Amino acid sequence: MELQLIQGQFSPQEALSLLREMVDVKIKFHERKIATAASEEDIKFREKRIKDLQAEWQQIQTQLQQNERSISLKAPVNVTF
Repeated sequence: MELQLIQGQFSPQEALSLLREMVDVKIKFHERKIATAASEEDIKFREKRIKDLQAEWQQIQTQLQQNERSISLKAPVNVTF
């Protein structure tokens, strides 16, 4: 089963805004999990994931800010039972 969250053409500013919100939601998810985590291993995994998301966001943000053309975004979520 697939949930199509994003699919379309966006201005660089719209793409930045949309992606920023998605990254923020994912970071907040990991932060909430850290607050209730029982193991140090889980905390370290989530902290690393937050750092990775922040680094990836910085790379994309830089590229989008240098672009003036329309941006194609596609974000399917595949759900497997």
